[in-house]
Amino acid sequence: MEIIPLTRVKARFSEIVARLIHRKEAVVITRKRQPVAALVPYEEWAKREASDRDGLAAAAGALADFDDEIDAMVNAIYESRANAKDRNVPI
Repeated sequence: MEIIPLTRVKARFSEIVARLIHRKEAVVITRKRQPVAALVPYEEWAKREASDRDGLAAAAGALADFDDEIDAMVNAIYESRANAKDRNVPI
């Protein structure tokens, strides 16, 4: 991975993009010696995007029945409190 200051990126953007295309390697852009951005080959970006979407879809699928479980848990708590003899709750 190449690290390039922003000033050089501004001056040689076309050259940097051409190298990115041919080398298929990410480039980190710095400003005041701190990393601020990265240029990655499109194929790598597309893979990450697809992976992120798949990961979110899996998480959503895993949580599909979660609302039912929470409702059951809340109902059990209310029922337990209503049946508790040791709770003195003024009405």
